[in-house]
Amino acid sequence: MAALADVLRDPPKPHRDAGGQQFLMGLLPAPLTFITEHVARASATLETGCGISTVAFALTGARHWTITPAGAEFKIVQDYCRARGIATEQLTLVEAFSEMALPSLRVPPLDLVLIDGRHGFPAPFIDWYYTAARLKCGGYLVVDDTWLWSCQMLRDFLLAQPQWAFVTEYEQRTAVFKKLADGAESAEWIDQPLVARGGRAKWIDGRLQIDAPARLTARAIAGKVARRLGLR
Repeated sequence: MAALADVLRDPPKPHRDAGGQQFLMGLLPAPLTFITEHVARASATLETGCGISTVAFALTGARHWTITPAGAEFKIVQDYCRARGIATEQLTLVEAFSEMALPSLRVPPLDLVLIDGRHGFPAPFIDWYYTAARLKCGGYLVVDDTWLWSCQMLRDFLLAQPQWAFVTEYEQRTAVFKKLADGAESAEWIDQPLVARGGRAKWIDGRLQIDAPARLTARAIAGKVARRLGLR
């Protein structure tokens, strides 16, 4: 049976460019190694996206769900695994946009979640929002492509949340977090440090305070609306 080293030497190429040529993009060797070292046969895992990471999950023998709208990638991964004796019976392949599939997807409590599907805003946040509560406390979240703003903002948000502990980041591209407690995804903005300190509104001594520029802007907008309606 193949090992991760074998896969890295001869990886699958499940993606296609505009000319139809197959190529590989996906996790680097270090985060792939993290996955295989922290996922066991008894684990339950989920990823958004499909590729070499799907093969890595298959190597562990864990129950694994992968979600992508690019269903052609599933066959390439399955054929690749079959040719190398990698079992795929534990893989559940969901062909759909993750924001459509995740709300109703039935999965057991998860040990590891990989967010590596669509990267346009707000897709990474949606993937995190619908998987955060399903991840066990003590489980791991892997966020790939943190060099992109949408994924970087998710990483920065989690860095500030007390419910999540930063574990490592590989080559400033793939961040790993450990879930410590539930609730970050359902917290109000005053309990989300990055949100609370990032805007012009602050919660100080139990009162909402809005800085002067924000108040002036709000007044200017209100005045323009009033003038258009003939109220001023």
